[in-house]
Amino acid sequence: MTKEKKINKTSKYSAIPKSANNNPQKSKPVKSVKSVKSVKSALPASDTGSGTGSAIIRLNKFIAMHTGVSRRNADEIIEEGRVVINGKKINKLAVSVKPGDEVSVDGKKIKFKEEPKIYIMLNKPQGYITAVKSEEGFKTVMELVKKETLKYKHIFPAGRLDFMSEGMLILTNDGDFSYKLTHPKFDVLKTYIVEVKGDLTSDLFNRIKKGVRLEETGLLKPDDVRIVRKNPNKFILSVDLTHGKNREIRRLMEFFNLKILMLKRVRIGGLYIGDLPSGEYRILNKKTAELAISNADSD
Repeated sequence: MTKEKKINKTSKYSAIPKSANNNPQKSKPVKSVKSVKSVKSALPASDTGSGTGSAIIRLNKFIAMHTGVSRRNADEIIEEGRVVINGKKINKLAVSVKPGDEVSVDGKKIKFKEEPKIYIMLNKPQGYITAVKSEEGFKTVMELVKKETLKYKHIFPAGRLDFMSEGMLILTNDGDFSYKLTHPKFDVLKTYIVEVKGDLTSDLFNRIKKGVRLEETGLLKPDDVRIVRKNPNKFILSVDLTHGKNREIRRLMEFFNLKILMLKRVRIGGLYIGDLPSGEYRILNKKTAELAISNADSD
């Protein structure tokens, strides 16, 4: 396996400067990651094993592990009655499976053979949508990791960045990891560098920090805002979000009639994008990838 380059935290806009109270964790060089039997009866809810060998495993986790969907999506699949265990349709969440059970989703059997997990940190450029497929003909982030999608099935973006935003995006086939990364209850902190056209007065800065309440979105309020650089007609902010709503930073700036020149995500949890070039990606080992969910309690 090839060794991964050390993540650099000092390149322009790649991380928050020391003046913005940046204290990133150092990442060790990491190695890239290379790369049920049918699962007889539904059992009461239990989640005491890893999903291999003789372990009993919760149905939603089993589906997430073996199809690449998140556990939240697996719950929806179950509730919609799309899962059959040993010939019986299941639509209740409090169900577990064990080796020897025959499980199928949408008529397709799921074999107890787990695909190796992969974790990809991508520096998303502008002009790509965060989706596996696009029906409108837009370029998707999957085109940037095509080499890996040929080797691994079920890779998908864990989270989102809008069309004109750039920066760190994690792609994986690990549904459980994605669940912890994206579900609001885990409070995963994300940091963005925002370059804005306009004059940043003390009053404006305080109003941005305080946030605004809009009828269509509710309260838009960053967890924290810091000034990175300030010029007469342009300024750069570092913005922290946990429960980020759709286009929250853009909506907030638009409310104050400010034009965003650049919006880049530089951190997720304890994982920083460093000097990774735009449009490029880096394969992370699991230990490094889990820096992104370092503050997420296991459920």
